[in-house]
Amino acid sequence: MMRKSLLLALPLALAACGETPTESEPIAASADPVEHAKVLVDANGLGPAGAEPFRFGTARADVDAAIGDALGIAAEKSRNAECGAGPMDFSQFGPLQIAYMDGELRGWFLREGEGVATSDGVQPGTTTFDGLKLEKRVRELDTTLEGEFEYTTADYGTITGFAEDGETVTALQAGISCFFR
Repeated sequence: MMRKSLLLALPLALAACGETPTESEPIAASADPVEHAKVLVDANGLGPAGAEPFRFGTARADVDAAIGDALGIAAEKSRNAECGAGPMDFSQFGPLQIAYMDGELRGWFLREGEGVATSDGVQPGTTTFDGLKLEKRVRELDTTLEGEFEYTTADYGTITGFAEDGETVTALQAGISCFFR
């Protein structure tokens, strides 16, 4: 009888150790950036979450339409004729800037903001640099751009990033960029 009582009491005692959320304290949503992203970026392209990603070389019209639909915003378009790789066109969707050359997807640049993350869960503004170094193979770069690094993705691609303060990943980039080093 004593053994049965202990077996019944143990789960109740363990449950009492945890806090039960009240109506004013809802259960926290998952902090997984991939789960909440509307657009995912990776070392070889980007696309709406749950869809096959667009790879570098895809036509601008296709990419802009799909990303605009996924994020629910229109692109702000710009051009820079003085990029080192040659003239580039850009479509800005909130924190995501997409780079094009000759009408084709060539790169992306991501700053802190909602709705976009890497396919392996890295998100500027929420990912710590120390945490990234624990999970990924990170190489700090000695360039004129402060806090520049690159890391190897889950699919063995390479994404460049920035942690200007040395603590938080502030931006990520893959493909061709228009940075002056």
